[in-house]
Amino acid sequence: MLVSTAPLRISLAGGGTDLIQYASRHGGAVVGAATDLAVTVVRHRPPAGPRIRACLDHCDHTDDPSAVTNPFARAALLRHWDGEPVHLASFGDVVPGTGAGSSAAFCVALVAALAGEDRDPRGVAERASAIETVALGRPVGKQDHFLSALGGFHTLRFDRDGAVHTEAVAVSPEVRHRLDEELLLFFTGTTRDAGKVLAGQHQAVRNGDRDVMDRLHDIKSLTEPMLDALGSGNLTEIGRLLDRHWRLKQGLSPAVSTPGVDAAYRDALDAGATGGKLAGAGGGGHLLLHVPVEHRGDVVAALARHGATRVAVRLGGPGVRTVHLSPPTGTQA
Repeated sequence: MLVSTAPLRISLAGGGTDLIQYASRHGGAVVGAATDLAVTVVRHRPPAGPRIRACLDHCDHTDDPSAVTNPFARAALLRHWDGEPVHLASFGDVVPGTGAGSSAAFCVALVAALAGEDRDPRGVAERASAIETVALGRPVGKQDHFLSALGGFHTLRFDRDGAVHTEAVAVSPEVRHRLDEELLLFFTGTTRDAGKVLAGQHQAVRNGDRDVMDRLHDIKSLTEPMLDALGSGNLTEIGRLLDRHWRLKQGLSPAVSTPGVDAAYRDALDAGATGGKLAGAGGGGHLLLHVPVEHRGDVVAALARHGATRVAVRLGGPGVRTVHLSPPTGTQA
C-alpha cells in the first residue's frame, strides 16, 4: 500500500498571472506557500478483482479507466496507470471548491500515487497540471500544482513559452511563527468551481480587455513588495498588500466576489484586520486575513456573524510525499 499526501496552498501575491492567456503574452509571477492542510490518496495493489476500484466521490469498479466517474482520476489513470490492478481512495482536509487549491493537490497526490515515488516534484507538478489544463481543458494556471508539489514558500515565474522557474523564499522561523499567529483563514460556507470563476477572466484577457490587463499587471507587480515584506517580517504590510490584491482582483470578473463576502470583509476590516483576500479564483470559499493578535477575538466574532468559521492553518509545510506501507508478515511470539 502507498500513501501519497499533497498540501493545499495559499497564494500571497500575483495570483491569476499564471493563467496561460496572460502569462503567454506578458509572463507571470506568483508568491505563495504550501500549508499543513492536505489531500491524501491511498493506493493499494489488490491480488484479485476488478483492475480498478476508485472510491473517490463514490466507488467505481471497472477494468476500463475511461469509465471512472471522477474526471481528475479518470484523466490521471488514462495518462499514468501502468495497467496493474489498483485500488484508489482519497481524503481531504477541506471541502473541494473552496479556493485552497484542492483540485491541484488531488492531481498532484494522484500522479505521485500512480508513479509510486516523489523524487521529481517538478515533474509531478507538470503532469498534474496537464491533467487539469490539457486533459480536462480547465482554464487554470500552474501555480497550485507547483506550490503543492514543491512545498515551503516559493516565488514562481511563468515564461511566455510555458516554462516555470521556481525559487525558494527564505522565511525566518520567527516570521513563520508570526504568520501562523496573524494570518487567519476562514471558510465562508460557500463553494464554487474555479474553472467557471476564471472563465470570464480568461475570455477578457483573450479579448485584450484593457482594464483586466492593467489589473493583472498591477497584481503581478505586488510580488516584489510581498517578498520584501516576508523578508523583513512586516506583517502589517503583508495585510495591506493582500488588500490591494483583493481590490484589484474584484475588477477582473463579476464572479470573483459576492455581496456576502464583501460584507464580511468590510466587517473584518472594521474589527481590526489590516487586509485580506479570497483564496484562489474567488467566488466564495476561504477568506485569508491578516489580523494583529490583539484584534483576533473581534475579527473571529465578526466573521462568525456572517457564518464563517476559522480554519487552523500553518504555512510553509512540506511538498508532496509518498510512504510505502508494507503488509504485516506475522506476529512475533
